[in-house]
Amino acid sequence: MAEEYKMDIFAALKSVSAYFSSLGRYYAYAHINNLSINGPAGMAPYKNDGMIMALVKKGAIDIEINMQRHVMAKDSMVVIPHGAIIRFHCTEGESDIVVLAFSTDFLHLININFTAISIPTFVDHSPAQQLEPHEYDLIMRYFDILGINANAKVNEQVEVNIATSIVAAMVYQMVSFYYKHIGEVSSSKGQRSCRNAYVHDFMKLAHVHFSRERSVGFYADKLCISPKYLSLLVKEVTGKSAARWIDELVLMEAKNLLRFSGKNVQQVAYALNFSNQSSFGKYFKHMTGQSPTEYQKS
Repeated sequence: MAEEYKMDIFAALKSVSAYFSSLGRYYAYAHINNLSINGPAGMAPYKNDGMIMALVKKGAIDIEINMQRHVMAKDSMVVIPHGAIIRFHCTEGESDIVVLAFSTDFLHLININFTAISIPTFVDHSPAQQLEPHEYDLIMRYFDILGINANAKVNEQVEVNIATSIVAAMVYQMVSFYYKHIGEVSSSKGQRSCRNAYVHDFMKLAHVHFSRERSVGFYADKLCISPKYLSLLVKEVTGKSAARWIDELVLMEAKNLLRFSGKNVQQVAYALNFSNQSSFGKYFKHMTGQSPTEYQKS
């Protein structure tokens, strides 16, 4: 990694926070007022070595993730995955945000489906998502509990176990919000054509079944249409084929399992319903140019 992309995110957050607490090198909670790009707060650019979640309480934050710029407005949330290149930009006016930064050591301790965090939508997708008031309030409670837990300083191992459970619950709550939102979009009369409804339904099914089913025919059967017609619809609406979407979900989960679950290559292969380690290895290398072992060690 280039020198300019290196940064101790815990130290950077602490330097700009009105309130900061951390649980060892596992995770940190920071409450930041009026983030400036001057000095350490700039974090511009740096490579995220872990995972970051942020909620905007007031104002707006202008952030660049993997060279794509996004504006986070009040009551919005952003989830920045491992490996993303991040850069903050100037934002006029006052701002108030809360941030959770998780180290890779912490991520190794929670065995959840991280694909759920970075669900790839295809209509106006942004890692910064606007939350409804009740959703924002609920996620804010999770943040606050994690902040209190990080400051407990009683028994680190117990506090780590508490944190992993809370983070897992928060992730699944976010997934619940996501499915509720796309369900509402799909069912709204006059807002989506029949074609788009098929594509939304395909995406919902793919997120549920991708770890077991990689055949377009499986999803077409569920939707009572032909595989050829499903592929045509998905390509027209999203610009990617149905098979490509399935592959992206499988690869995202494979990468997260290889990096963060503690499973070996054979266990990951079976978790993703490959007949054996060899077939998984060939698939992974064909899609990424690296063997699973090479990726795991990189």
